[in-house]
Amino acid sequence: MRILQVIRSLTFGGAENHVLSLLVGLRDRGHDVLLAAPANSWIGEQCEQSGLLVEYVPMRGIADLRSYWKLHRLIRSWRADIVHAHQVRPAQYVGIAAWSTDAIPICTAHSTGVYKHMRRCRHIIGVSDAVVENLINHRYPKQIITRIYNGVPDVVREERGVLRKELGIPETQYAVVCAGRFHRDKGQDVLIKAINFCPDNVHAYFLGDADNDFGRALRAETLGNPRIHFLGYRNDVQRILPAFDLYAAPSRREAFSLSLAEAEAAQLPIVGSRVGGIPEVVRDGESGILVPPNNIDALVDVIQKLSIDPVWGKRLGREGRLRFVQNFTVDRMIAQTESLYAKLLAAV
Repeated sequence: MRILQVIRSLTFGGAENHVLSLLVGLRDRGHDVLLAAPANSWIGEQCEQSGLLVEYVPMRGIADLRSYWKLHRLIRSWRADIVHAHQVRPAQYVGIAAWSTDAIPICTAHSTGVYKHMRRCRHIIGVSDAVVENLINHRYPKQIITRIYNGVPDVVREERGVLRKELGIPETQYAVVCAGRFHRDKGQDVLIKAINFCPDNVHAYFLGDADNDFGRALRAETLGNPRIHFLGYRNDVQRILPAFDLYAAPSRREAFSLSLAEAEAAQLPIVGSRVGGIPEVVRDGESGILVPPNNIDALVDVIQKLSIDPVWGKRLGREGRLRFVQNFTVDRMIAQTESLYAKLLAAV
């Protein structure tokens, strides 16, 4: 198959990581793959470094006629079989640009809050049941929607003691980690407030680029707090996760968190909000503990109990590892996506 992936993003995040995994995985399975994305984007640079073909299409706003025409010509000249958009704006571009070509336009909805501009796509992938439910509630037909969970690769991890020494985490410290872009939806502020009510040996570590308004505000508020640590953007999050004792996902909104799948792969116990797709990743009481969003008291209670009961934490971590292997590997995601492509092409 000849598969064109389209995304409009300059930064790094879950959707971008998802697209990169798809491109690499589909290429390794023998398909021809091509990325269309804006210039100077993180994913474009990653694709070039991985030897993947990239065409730069700016997609400025929702009515960039030059980008529509460029994408249309690319679909025709490259003879794409599948054109797969990610996020709302690319879905609009792909749905229109694929018109009068032989390519099948599809898109992936990565958020529980999106529903516009996807009706011209022939099929929609939702990254969780929560995303699928949102689309159905906005009157998208069930028969054109498929749920495919995001997947993450399994990586070789170093020994916990070595990693803690590298990161400067004392063995007496209970280290809670939270990874992801800094945004109010992710709830980093909730975790910071909770840590202040936890025992003194409980510290919070944040992985991600905090150079935006929300991140800078949090850093300013916690300046001088020795129990709050900002480690910045890391391209080795999966490698260093075993250094920590607990993964926290205090999100206010979440479609599907790649970081949670990574935490389960690393056998970390998880405390997360009962919102969106999080309960689909974390089985409450089995692979982690779920609490209501914005409930600082409940979050504090779980962190305190896990900090004094390492046996319980290890049991949750083992169950999480099983859930990862069964549901959230990148190989499973790619195989299901490939199967959907083939089914759509066979129906033409």
